[in-house]
Amino acid sequence: NLNLSALEILAYLEDVSFETGDIEAARDRLLRWDGQMHMDSPEAALYGYFWVALIEDTFEDELPEDLAPRSGEHAMSIFYILLQDPANAWWDDVTTHGTESRDDILARAFEHGHATAVEKLGQDFRQWRWGEVHTATFENQTLGQSGIALIEAIFNRGPVATSGGAGMINATGWKLLDPFTVTSVPSMRQIIDLGDLSNSLMIHTTGQSGHAGHRHYDDMIDSWRFIEYHPTLWSRPEVEASSREHLTLLPAR
Repeated sequence: NLNLSALEILAYLEDVSFETGDIEAARDRLLRWDGQMHMDSPEAALYGYFWVALIEDTFEDELPEDLAPRSGEHAMSIFYILLQDPANAWWDDVTTHGTESRDDILARAFEHGHATAVEKLGQDFRQWRWGEVHTATFENQTLGQSGIALIEAIFNRGPVATSGGAGMINATGWKLLDPFTVTSVPSMRQIIDLGDLSNSLMIHTTGQSGHAGHRHYDDMIDSWRFIEYHPTLWSRPEVEASSREHLTLLPAR
């Protein structure tokens, strides 16, 4: 869940001045943050809103919507270059009479992001949670997108709070047009022990059954989002010893 890009960007906020003490206090919280985009983190939520505001305040005045960055991963590579050039022309807001610098836009974006976070999550920073806005919904690829609410409720699961984000190992990505709603996930995680295959681990997003009424249809969701694993057994005796149900296929007579 470590967001290395966030830590690089936040370093540029350290010397930025703000007009009010509450904004400075919020900035200082992020400077002390470890960069972990955990679902229970207030700092991760604040950073998410700041990140969206930074992209908008930098490019919205000059780029039409169809040319603006669509994803956080794309924008990260752009800002890596821009942040090293405080007077780059992209920092200037062409809709104003003055000439804005990098620090002007950083300050504006942080204030905008903080205001949006307060509007969406409330006044008490301690109650903010990244997972409250960064959620994943698992849609069945057939009936789960039917447009019929009753049918979708049977086959879909979520939304559920998730950690991670775009551009990190726990790659629960989202699009700028719909901030924080997860659109891509690491659908399966697997750790293979080549010295002992039965010591391997794996997890995937939902469950082993494709039957919406079965208890194994969605019983892996929490394990997946909390980055937990199930053993991957390879030998026949181990598989049979741990099995709970058997399906026997007999030839037709």
